[in-house]
Amino acid sequence: MTRRRPNLCLFTNRFGHGGTEHQFAELSSRIDQAKFHVQVACLSRTGEFLEQVTSAGLPVLEFARGRWFAPRTAACTLRWMRFLRREQIDLVHTFDFHTAAFAALPAKLAGVPLLVTSRRNLGTTLDGPRHWVLRRLFHLSDCVVANSEAARQNLLGAGVPPERVQVVPNGVDLQRFSSNGNHAFARRRWGWKDETLLIGVIANLRPEKGHATLLEAVPRVVKRFPQAHFLLVGPDPLQHGERLRALASHLGAHVSFLGDCSEIPELLAALDVFVLPSYSESMPNAVMEAMSAGRPVIASAVGGCKELIVDGETGILVPPRNPEALAAQIVRLLEEPGLRETLGRAARKRAEAEFDIKVAVRRLEAIYDELLNGVPA
Repeated sequence: MTRRRPNLCLFTNRFGHGGTEHQFAELSSRIDQAKFHVQVACLSRTGEFLEQVTSAGLPVLEFARGRWFAPRTAACTLRWMRFLRREQIDLVHTFDFHTAAFAALPAKLAGVPLLVTSRRNLGTTLDGPRHWVLRRLFHLSDCVVANSEAARQNLLGAGVPPERVQVVPNGVDLQRFSSNGNHAFARRRWGWKDETLLIGVIANLRPEKGHATLLEAVPRVVKRFPQAHFLLVGPDPLQHGERLRALASHLGAHVSFLGDCSEIPELLAALDVFVLPSYSESMPNAVMEAMSAGRPVIASAVGGCKELIVDGETGILVPPRNPEALAAQIVRLLEEPGLRETLGRAARKRAEAEFDIKVAVRRLEAIYDELLNGVPA
């Protein structure tokens, strides 16, 4: 008698631009469907990464709740529970706060044997009530998957038993960045002059990403390198961009806001230096992608950045919220093209050894296997 494949349901908020959404699409679309029967649930069936998931042949069901205590949300919750029972779901994995808050407890009440939740940030942007909700949902979980050691320590500090916490670092599709060696071609593609020194940050325009720190560093850099140009790339989900544009208003032509961009590999190929000045990060995809593209990276010494970058070897770490230190290291790299090249090569080598998305998928599948087979994760 052939044993049926375990029924998994992976739950995301949406498929828009963002680190969690990108990782969800990469992981869910690559899980071995010969081994697991995978279905995808979401709160909003929108975003650029939806096509990647549906192209993998995965059904995507939308549970478009309203406000937390609205009748529409109650009806949506009942539909979610009926789906879990009808499909005999063996394991539910939620990937963010919104999906855990909506789906986790009803999944348990519906009789789903296994609940997996995620810690993909350090919780610095969550208010007190959300912290309270997440702590209880983490304790309800059979396993919490953290995407960095920093996130794991965060969970242990919240009292989650260590045997329930597993680390699956983010991964990168290395093949997508393998052709990024043509710096000049990429610049012509975007229309930037060869003599322009491009410094870029790719991140949602959110306060914790530290764009304001970078803008404070700009005058110190352009004083030494007038040909320096700074690119701020990413969507503006919280309308924080207006404040940043006001901060940049006196910087003239030295700063450009490019908005959301889907051509990240091409953009990275054009950069001379990649910067991530965040003051809170768990495992930043942007740093991993820049390293995979062979770019020299300067990042704040916070959270998972310290796990990705060996300071002075595969990139440079600087104190967060310190524009003077950030500017000094940008100037240093602009002054030393040989150092930029050395750091970029070492970054790519480390990415090839440790950041492959295939490794992340295998680790996640191993956790599912252990849970489904009754072995503590």
